Amino acid sequence: MAVNLSQSNQILIQYVDYVDGFVASEIEKNLYNIKIIPFDNNRRIKLESGSLLVTPLSSIFQAARFFYKDVYVMFWSIHPLGLKEAVDFLPSHIPSISYKKYGQDLTALIAKKGLFFMDKPNFDIQRALFSIEQSHVDYLPIFSSDTIDMKVYQETKSRILHLGWLGRLCIEKVNAVINVLEHCNHYLETRPDEKIIFYIIGDGDKKTMVQNYKIHENLELQFLGILNGEQLRNFMLMNVDLMFAMGTSALEAASLSIATILVDFSFTEIPSNNRFRYLYESEGYSVGDEFHDNNKYNHDLRSILDNLKSGEITTHAKKCYDYFLSQHSEESIVNKFCSLLTAVDVRVLDVNNSNFGKYRQLFIIKSIYFKIKKWFRI
Repeated sequence: MAVNLSQSNQILIQYVDYVDGFVASEIEKNLYNIKIIPFDNNRRIKLESGSLLVTPLSSIFQAARFFYKDVYVMFWSIHPLGLKEAVDFLPSHIPSISYKKYGQDLTALIAKKGLFFMDKPNFDIQRALFSIEQSHVDYLPIFSSDTIDMKVYQETKSRILHLGWLGRLCIEKVNAVINVLEHCNHYLETRPDEKIIFYIIGDGDKKTMVQNYKIHENLELQFLGILNGEQLRNFMLMNVDLMFAMGTSALEAASLSIATILVDFSFTEIPSNNRFRYLYESEGYSVGDEFHDNNKYNHDLRSILDNLKSGEITTHAKKCYDYFLSQHSEESIVNKFCSLLTAVDVRVLDVNNSNFGKYRQLFIIKSIYFKIKKWFRI
């Protein structure tokens, strides 16, 4: 998004990063029209008065600590548990503040157009956790880059089906992968003349859970590790006819007009009586809901694979692509972002005056204490 916005002569884009940080290196390497502001853990950052700081919600403590009070700030909640983890891992010298008190501050930030959530599940989880008062909010969805490459489907008489998973193999996602494999097992039990090749694109600390899962003799798993950029796009276009994914991974597949099943995340085993939905059937910009028994979706794997074999999957692939284009393409999100930023009425001062700002005050006191100890060699 920063690169996209930097192409406008009316907007000055600056990026805060460590001098040797990855993003800073990419900006310099590609000669983007973006000014890098070096980040230093011991110094505050001076932006021009009236500038707008855009940062993840999980970085709210850092926003209060490192930026001056006259800067406007927009928080973007990208991970539903990011703020909770930031609160839970505050240093032990920070007095404990209840989630509900933080929720009162979040309610105020939303009212002043300074906090946006990436999708409905993200908001719902934090609304329940922090007792946020609003029931409806504006969303600023995540996006994936557009591409001119498009998957072409044809009716096939092949008895070999090519499916895939794209994403990290971490605990909340690996249960979805195993659930899909369980459905594949059940499918093959009644179709002994067919074979499924299932590509696992990605890696993670729970990979062994997939490797150790017992699969049908006609189900072949191929672990490809992490693929990126053109290598990933080419592989998906050439080899994957149906993708299972969540998050930006689902958007990457849909951007290629690949039929994409949006799976639920779960920290526990998902029962095998669940059903599936295509990405375009998502609600509230969701790129992954938490699994619940009452999640009602329209499709079983058998009907999906029958559509794949008949060529009718083309209709679903196009709907996935059209949904991506209208709701999650870079252009659509940049336009939405620009429409929201003019209404932002939150400054760093507001954050400093909230419960989130108490961390800043205590950090300053602690910093002074350690500097005095250093100066006097105590």
